[in-house]
Amino acid sequence: MTFLDTGILVGAVLESHPLHTACISAVEDSSHPFTDAHALAEMFATLTGFYRISTGTAAELTLGLQELVRIEPFALADYQTAIGQARNRGVMGGGIYDSLHATFARRKKASVIITRNPSDFHHVAPDIEIQIPE
Repeated sequence: MTFLDTGILVGAVLESHPLHTACISAVEDSSHPFTDAHALAEMFATLTGFYRISTGTAAELTLGLQELVRIEPFALADYQTAIGQARNRGVMGGGIYDSLHATFARRKKASVIITRNPSDFHHVAPDIEIQIPE
């Protein structure tokens, strides 16, 4: 199973993204691709904030993601684990969100995390293979 980070999802749905081809290939070539529901909020925020996509288009792209990947919500235990491990892993500030993604990926037995930001995951997911799209 392959966990897809938010940056991959944004690149996959946004045809004008400079890494669109690599990101959509990462999605299509992944073994059982999945992500967590929080990635939808991050994706919407990125599309409307950084890329200045209209809210209507961003909502359509974000909600349409369900056709490409399986999306599941965090469990309370994911928050408890990520926050409980934050001290040992040196997680601070917004790093907790990557820690949550990694905790969720681990619980769902992901063998790979595909991300455009590998340094965000090395200290929170040392036990999972981290790949960047090519």
